[in-house]
Amino acid sequence: SSSSSSSSSSERRAVVLLGRRRRLAVARGAADPAHSGIVDESFVHGSSLVSTGLAPSSPSSPSAPLSERIGIMGVHHVAVIVENLERSMAFYEKMLGLAVNPDRPHDKLPYDGAWLMIGPEMVHLMELPNPDPTDAEFRPVHGGKDRHFCIGVRHLAPLIETLEREGVPYTASRSGRPAIFFRDPDCNTLEVVEGLQWR
Repeated sequence: SSSSSSSSSSERRAVVLLGRRRRLAVARGAADPAHSGIVDESFVHGSSLVSTGLAPSSPSSPSAPLSERIGIMGVHHVAVIVENLERSMAFYEKMLGLAVNPDRPHDKLPYDGAWLMIGPEMVHLMELPNPDPTDAEFRPVHGGKDRHFCIGVRHLAPLIETLEREGVPYTASRSGRPAIFFRDPDCNTLEVVEGLQWR
């Protein structure tokens, strides 16, 4: 019938359109280094990344642990939510002295942010609404009992001197290690440990 023919034609057009949109999304990712390997999230499902060639299949045995099959190389970055980027930059860049990574443009995301280097890794500051309490009154007094990320350093004393000078509270690790915990202006917890023997 004419109605079933029209329906089939519409379905074919929809499939063609979907294919074009997928190719365009992949092409955009290939053309823009900042988005290399990114596919429109509406198309990411199942094995779609493998099928587009953006995620080649692993050479490891299917029976190997997943961590081995995907080839984990390390922690790329940690991300923290901040209320005011300027205030957080004063803390992370000016007080702690973390350098901004110029190769990570902040204008590629729909919110303000910054990427700062922590040795070879990074911390990503994201100016977004925070689902967690940002009042220290509602967080554990000791940062070691809260969500946190840890930075290894060679010398802890200069940091302690700076925190005391700037009036930033900190607590010592309860394990006896040369490590301290303190919070940024949004109550995100940082741990800093002296030496890398803890690894």
